[in-house]
Amino acid sequence: MSREPTFGSTGIRDQFSELAGLINRELTVYLIGGGALTLMELKNATKDIDLIVRDQSELKWLWDVLISAGYEPEDDLSEAYEKLDAAFILEKDRRRFDVFHEQVAGVIYLSDAMVSRSHHLFDEGELSVRRVSLNDIFLFKAVANRDDDVDDMIRIAEAGIDSIVIVEEIETQLDFIEGDAFIGSMKHKLDRLKDEGYIFDIHEEIETLYASSQDGVAVSNAMTSLLEHEYDDNLYAGVPESRIEQQVGEETASSGIEWLVQIGKIQRASDGSLIFSD
Repeated sequence: MSREPTFGSTGIRDQFSELAGLINRELTVYLIGGGALTLMELKNATKDIDLIVRDQSELKWLWDVLISAGYEPEDDLSEAYEKLDAAFILEKDRRRFDVFHEQVAGVIYLSDAMVSRSHHLFDEGELSVRRVSLNDIFLFKAVANRDDDVDDMIRIAEAGIDSIVIVEEIETQLDFIEGDAFIGSMKHKLDRLKDEGYIFDIHEEIETLYASSQDGVAVSNAMTSLLEHEYDDNLYAGVPESRIEQQVGEETASSGIEWLVQIGKIQRASDGSLIFSD
């Protein structure tokens, strides 16, 4: 299948009109990527339309509808697109939907706060299209690894972002799984933006969180080793905090333990020792 490299606002709107004509029940989709920036005139065109749906049954139904209409799975994805972990990517006549269920790249979720900040774009038939806020598109772009994501983040930053909202959402995301991966992706992207001369208030916050996540790695590795070699009996439920401090140092232990508890990877047993969460 040959594809045109990009399409603009009219093409995006036509594609949604086509989708609206295919569905016969209410469906709300959240536009999260370059398509949203194109409709906001922050970008000239996009390669595909990135959507999130929240309900598993909607996801399956949308797949069935598009397949019945002649859309086919994309068979030649780049590694960067594969890492986005879309629920499915379907294409027809050089039009493409990248559809995600609740999360992108396994590390960032469409939270309730994101939904509340989203903006209504249009309704057509049973289809309702909403755009997540610029702050949240910035975050979704931060965990992707496609060639133009940094450029898109620069466009968003120039249009204006709210550092307080972004930091609050980062804290929300840490309540979901894969907190380490999310912070690592954020730091990598912000470092690239810094190289381009863009420094934000959130840089310092991300650096602090990233340092805590690395302390968490040190603590996790120490616990794994100690459980295997020293605490493999029934004397303690897990590993005493004092022993972890001996292994990695008091400051690293304190920071790392706090981080791992925050993201739900460890917990304290009844005897006060530390164990990995199930």
